[in-house]
Amino acid sequence: MSATLSTLDNILKEYYLGPVAEQLNNEVLLLNRLESRSEDLVGKYAYVPLHYGRSGGIGAVGENAALPDAGYQQYYRAKYDLKYLYGRVRVTGPSMAKTKNEAGAFLQALKSELDGLRNDLRKDLARQVYGDGSAVIAQAAASSAVAGSVITLASAEAIKKGQLYPNMKVDIFAYSTNAKSSSVTTTITAVNAATPSITVADATGVADGDYIARAGAVAAQLNNATGSRSNEIDGLSRIVSTSAQDLGEVAVATYGWWDNKRLAPDFDPEVAGSQTALSLDLIQKAMNTIRLEGANPSAIITTLGIQREFYNLLSQDVQYIDPASLSYAAGFKTLSYNGMPLIADIDAPYGRMYVLDESTMKVFSDQDWHFLDADGQTLRQVSDRDAFEAIMVRYMNIGATKRNNQMVISGITVDGTTDAGV
Repeated sequence: MSATLSTLDNILKEYYLGPVAEQLNNEVLLLNRLESRSEDLVGKYAYVPLHYGRSGGIGAVGENAALPDAGYQQYYRAKYDLKYLYGRVRVTGPSMAKTKNEAGAFLQALKSELDGLRNDLRKDLARQVYGDGSAVIAQAAASSAVAGSVITLASAEAIKKGQLYPNMKVDIFAYSTNAKSSSVTTTITAVNAATPSITVADATGVADGDYIARAGAVAAQLNNATGSRSNEIDGLSRIVSTSAQDLGEVAVATYGWWDNKRLAPDFDPEVAGSQTALSLDLIQKAMNTIRLEGANPSAIITTLGIQREFYNLLSQDVQYIDPASLSYAAGFKTLSYNGMPLIADIDAPYGRMYVLDESTMKVFSDQDWHFLDADGQTLRQVSDRDAFEAIMVRYMNIGATKRNNQMVISGITVDGTTDAGV
């Protein structure tokens, strides 16, 4: 019996949707640790009530004196816009024809595409989860960045993490009064972590200091009314930022209680003295600072290199836990400091250590990763092509119900110099 689009649809959903979605969520460490909820969703937004002020209607008075005036609790509201994430695979008509007599053979051919999609989505989702919501992946060097089709980068971090790679389509642009200007859309043809640099198909119009993002991720105009910075999710670097950042349409300048805590300046190679060595005292100070804000720290997340620095600080005050007894999905293993797991993740931003109260960080999503099949078809023909495609989608964002109980230590050195992630 020949395979049909109907039979392939059913098999595709049954055998691939669950495993792909489950593996995606489990393999992105921070996403795997955060609670997912959907009851606060209204249309494409997630609303979170914020309690920021106590009642003034309490006090001690003398005999027969007037009672304290009545007071009230103070509330505000954060509003998170869902972002739309997609993954797309395509197979040609001839490839279907060659395997039309056996559905299993066709699915085996599809397997490599779906597995590749899962890996690519995982990698990009991990980048976004740790990002700052701007969609910026890297930046061209501040001077003499462009030589022909080669663009020298300010840092090798994105290349080392696999966030920039050959055949990737990117937008290279500058910002002018919150608008994307001098935008160039091109394709990366080669990367070099040693330089560090990328080679692109066309560098015409690229200037020193320009930003690099996945093509289409940054809108032409930033939405200042909602605080939306791009089409990507608000990641950890936005929620627990190294500088004051608005979040959820709540202005930090007006509502200072909405800002997170931070220690040490973020690393800037052009600013002297902007780095600091890791110490147990620094970590304990970070914990104490957010505990004063009512935090119950649940995890420390950092880079592999800073994890090594932590190893070197081990003393009787730090408990070593057998990794076999304290591990997470996808093989993540950890040490414990002061009762909290200290986790090293390859996707964590270089030079930073996050001390988090994960109970007040949320993943907002209407549903998990799923095939775009509102018309009943998982596989559909591509217009004007002898080809069929399947599209996976998830509408989501990451936010917080409280920020002043979150801490970032930035500018941490590794081996006495800039953190290189290892």
